Amino acid sequence: MNHSFGFFVSFSFFLLGGVLILQKRNTIEYEWPDRRLCYYGVVETTPEVKGKTLCSEVKVEFCIPSDSDSIGIYSVNRNILLYFIPDSMSYIPRCGDNIVFHSSITRPISDKEFMGFDYAGYLFNKGVSGTALAFAGNWRGIEVDKPNSIKHIALRCRDVVVKEFRSWEMEDDELAVVSALTIGDKSELTPELKAVYSGAGTSHVLALSGLHVGILSGILYFLLCPLRKLRGGKTVQSFAVAVTLWIFAFISGLSPSVVRAVTMCTLYLLASVMVENGFCGFFSLSLTAFIMLLYNPMYLFDISFQLSFVAVLSIILFYPVISGWIKSANRVVRYIWSAMSVSLAAQLGTLPLILYYFGTFPTYFLMANLVVGILATFILSLAMASLVCSFIPVVGDGFVWLLEVVTRILNTSMQMVHGLQGSQITSIYFNGLQVICGFALLCLLYFFFKSKSPAKLVGILLVLCMIVATEFYKIRKEDTPSLFLVRSDLYIRNNRETEILTSENGLHEIGGIRVGVMKTSHWKDVRLTGKTKLTTLDYVYICKGFSGDITRLSRLFDIKTVIIDETISERYREFMKDECERLNIKCIEKTAQASFRILL
Repeated sequence: MNHSFGFFVSFSFFLLGGVLILQKRNTIEYEWPDRRLCYYGVVETTPEVKGKTLCSEVKVEFCIPSDSDSIGIYSVNRNILLYFIPDSMSYIPRCGDNIVFHSSITRPISDKEFMGFDYAGYLFNKGVSGTALAFAGNWRGIEVDKPNSIKHIALRCRDVVVKEFRSWEMEDDELAVVSALTIGDKSELTPELKAVYSGAGTSHVLALSGLHVGILSGILYFLLCPLRKLRGGKTVQSFAVAVTLWIFAFISGLSPSVVRAVTMCTLYLLASVMVENGFCGFFSLSLTAFIMLLYNPMYLFDISFQLSFVAVLSIILFYPVISGWIKSANRVVRYIWSAMSVSLAAQLGTLPLILYYFGTFPTYFLMANLVVGILATFILSLAMASLVCSFIPVVGDGFVWLLEVVTRILNTSMQMVHGLQGSQITSIYFNGLQVICGFALLCLLYFFFKSKSPAKLVGILLVLCMIVATEFYKIRKEDTPSLFLVRSDLYIRNNRETEILTSENGLHEIGGIRVGVMKTSHWKDVRLTGKTKLTTLDYVYICKGFSGDITRLSRLFDIKTVIIDETISERYREFMKDECERLNIKCIEKTAQASFRILL
């Protein structure tokens, strides 16, 4: 009876989750008109510099059709990524401001075949259903003094703190790490700095998560320790820590990673006051996941959500086992091994997902995380002290100087670890079956450590054999070499190795396939002296920068297929499509996909 009831409850929750996901998908999916229209929306995130444009997530509330349309203003209520080009006279909107823009909104294009990353799926899971580009003069920001959304107010508070950080005039890399580590602003991080921390296995320190909340709660408990001497001091201390953590979450912009960490920590604090034995770690983890998925079921497909909860679960299960391997009376040894045990447990649990999503493994993560744990504590403490004492000239400047020095030590340490030979193992990608086997292996390892049963050891060996067999199968069934027409260039890809192909005139012949990449005016004035055409082109790739027409090219080459890049203007594209139809040449528009693949 109990098993039946448990199965019924579990099935009901799975069914509820499926219904919520379908409802959420319906609120994201949208058929955008295939023409330029005027839209009115709200800026959801602080604009970030992306090349020559600014990028922000915008909630499009209304569409304002032109006078020639019979339909009037209608509601949209969908989120998009808006890239807009500012000019010297433009007011740069803040988070919570309104914006009016004239542009064409399109669905995000996925390039999973070429890049191995489903960009469209990533944005969809983030609640983004389209992208748009608004040129200078085609958009206008409308300032709003008091935003209605708590999220907008929180992000504006974060912008104020970021502005204060910038006023301290620290070096660029130190400012970027301080902003990312303390309030989650990663706009200043350079690709090189991200690569350093990723190679050292410490990129999680640049994204606010449970590590930062744990460090901050430890600092607060230490500072508020005198309260425990008062009557009811333990309750006051826990309440003060919980309130401060939520203030920290608010100032950092209420990002999902911080909210879930603070929620979990708050449950622990409530348990320490209200329940004699406290909450079970697994129970609080499950309750936090349930609350967040009830709020937004699409979090389930978010990589950071998956890694965060798997890491915490792995720490709950494996930390007591690993920490018991070495026992010492020395406090320093105990601290070092405890810190290494937490890092090892988290890395062990997330390894299948890391190999599935990223295909890399940092070899010196234990050493790097030991340094990061200590220095991150100092950076958080010094950042708090610098903000509190900023109005005191000498004291505030002293804390800022110390903060910059410690952050520079952290950056230098990570650069040293990243620079070590063999610091990162790359190109080890798990498929779905290997991920399942990996988690099955972890479960068997846990039960083996608990019971030391020979049967569990046999199961471990069998799962390892299955993972290895799957890898051998993947190696034997290597991907067929392919050509990719993407980004106005021609690439050849063999497995995961990609190489760009270049030539002076844009003509290529690979594996018997002839391709012409047309992105200049090279062939515009070329004339044949005889009647025989130059060659046969299996594919002609028309890119931005090409000047001419298909008719003139067909006099030079025997053309079988024309591929029109998405960067070609709509008017020019229609003109070339009509030419291809008249010349009886197959024409393919590369507008619904980022790349075009040709198997060799």
